[in-house]
Amino acid sequence: MIVESIGFPVPSEIILPLAGYYSSQGLTNPVYVIIISTLGSIVGSIVDYFIAFKLGIPFLHKYGKIFGLTSIKLNKLNLWFSKYGTFSVFIFRFVPEFRALISFPAGIASMQIVKFLISTFLGNIIWDSILVWIGFAFPSSWELLISTVYRYLIYITILLVIGIILYIIRNKLKVLFFKI
Repeated sequence: MIVESIGFPVPSEIILPLAGYYSSQGLTNPVYVIIISTLGSIVGSIVDYFIAFKLGIPFLHKYGKIFGLTSIKLNKLNLWFSKYGTFSVFIFRFVPEFRALISFPAGIASMQIVKFLISTFLGNIIWDSILVWIGFAFPSSWELLISTVYRYLIYITILLVIGIILYIIRNKLKVLFFKI
């Protein structure tokens, strides 16, 4: 889980249901699996956070142009992340591929470490618990369930993005109506 959270392609979607399966066979305790996997995820996320925190905006100003990141885009990203960072870190813990990457913008934006840790912990413990539960509750078919989730993952991701957009729109409308 540390390696996955640092950004290497080690999918928790396979590891944790398998650990849940082993738990259903009495080979391990699912509570311990969830605790250890969540702690591993937090450790890996902290590594990415501090790398980005140390390199920060100056590094992106210098090398971001390679990726099309202008000063204006970086400032907008930083402003957006300061408003919605905690929510984003929490939500993206449920999205494969982005789960590990969200620690970088949090570090770059110098998100408060306590907020980062809380949103990371909550997102990871929920995600890890779901995956372990799938393996534990469906020991004979967890592989089928995971492949089905992967098949529909694009739709799940789209729904999450729509949810984030609706959340942002709702907050913008709230601000607009309070100004009137």
